[in-house]
Amino acid sequence: MFFNDNVRGSRGCGCNNNERPENDNTQVSPTETVVNTRTKKRVVRHIHPTEVINVNRTVIRNEHFYPVTEREVNETVVEDYDCGSDINNPRCRRRGSGNTGNNNNNSCGCKNHRCNCRNR
Repeated sequence: MFFNDNVRGSRGCGCNNNERPENDNTQVSPTETVVNTRTKKRVVRHIHPTEVINVNRTVIRNEHFYPVTEREVNETVVEDYDCGSDINNPRCRRRGSGNTGNNNNNSCGCKNHRCNCRNR
């Protein structure tokens, strides 16, 4: 509480009609706070986009097969040896160069089928 003894009536107005007696005290109360709330509404739009991706997938399955065929081939290898004239003591030496039995090479080395060296 606050008491002010020096406050008296209205000063300087020259009127004595509203004059207060000297023994009047003035009491000042604490200020009362009044809050006036004005509410203003705002709309805030929140946009949350979504993207949908549709994937069209094609799966190609490559299948590899490796068939195996089997066949038989008969091969004859002819080797000509010249063993000399003594049957009891043979000295065998291979005759010709590369004769594999396909008749392309004669013992003399000529490739002609009508070669005269066969008759030797």
